[in-house]
Amino acid sequence: MNAKELEKLVERYRNGEQELFDDIYYETQKGVYLSISTIIKDKSTVEDLMQDVYIKAINNLASYRVGTNFSAWICTIARNHAINYYKRKKRETLVDEIDEDYLFTANDNRDSVLAKALAILEGEERDIILYHIVLNFKFKDIANMLNIPLSTAFFIYKKALNKIKKEL
Repeated sequence: MNAKELEKLVERYRNGEQELFDDIYYETQKGVYLSISTIIKDKSTVEDLMQDVYIKAINNLASYRVGTNFSAWICTIARNHAINYYKRKKRETLVDEIDEDYLFTANDNRDSVLAKALAILEGEERDIILYHIVLNFKFKDIANMLNIPLSTAFFIYKKALNKIKKEL
């Protein structure tokens, strides 16, 4: 489904067709999952945070501006929610980090090429590669989501690709 069709679904959902939530969820779940899992690696925590993101998105749907790419909007919510969770968890954790390392380390698909490539990358590099290559977001949307200039998004993307080529 393309972005315009998703926009129409969202608009119909806003107008009371509550049964369309499943369709909206199906179209956006991959992006939301990846947005969270780049920050939080524990699968069950990612799934819990996904539920929170969809609740937050539904409650704030009135603030969504039609025509601004719903997928990017909800992925931004997901990313920000994951960052907030990470920061909150870090403040709460008084235990040795080694004991809770499982929360922030990858535990599946280590042998896949994508996982190896992402392991090489850091922060925004990983986010930009995921959003552009896996989720097919435009650089303009990625720059808006990450609050960086468009030229910086291009630069980080090229730098990340070169880093992957060099290492793999």
